[in-house]
Amino acid sequence: MEWLREGDRLFQNDNSTSSLNACLGYAPVSLASVAEKYKEAADALATLAVKGNVFLDRAILPIIFLYRQHLELLVKDIIYTVRRICDEGNNYPQHHNLKNLWAEAMRLLKKHYGKEVPKELNYMQRIIDDIHTRDPRAIYFRYPPEKDDYWKIDLHNFCEVMSRVDSLLGCIASDLSQKLDSMCEM
Repeated sequence: MEWLREGDRLFQNDNSTSSLNACLGYAPVSLASVAEKYKEAADALATLAVKGNVFLDRAILPIIFLYRQHLELLVKDIIYTVRRICDEGNNYPQHHNLKNLWAEAMRLLKKHYGKEVPKELNYMQRIIDDIHTRDPRAIYFRYPPEKDDYWKIDLHNFCEVMSRVDSLLGCIASDLSQKLDSMCEM
């Protein structure tokens, strides 16, 4: 086991030719694109756990955190886009309370879609409540659980539901982005 060495740095900009150089900041980044990166990481870690390459009980907190962050950013992206469409600003909330974020997203979506708001969006409230009940401040899945807070999580079910959440919100976000783009072209 090696210890920290003098001169060690986490972020180097030495133009290394390593195939493990990741690039950030080379293109405009949206909330939706960052959300997708969290989902890809969650999917990859969940796949490793399912295959037995990672011990599930050790991976479950990071998996849920990554999916939660993905969901939060998708909801914020929807808020940001609909606010722009409805001329209600050019921003999104800076807090992590999913229940409040979803309430704002639904208010805006109902304003935008009117009676044509997809009924499936109403099903989202249960998903939001599931996460918010456990993690109202976005810290539960980042720190050790309380000593007496024992519960089981069906990873297969969790990942399947989050995949459907992503499909639904991704379609909504895409529709809203197209609407915003068409407004900007006018």
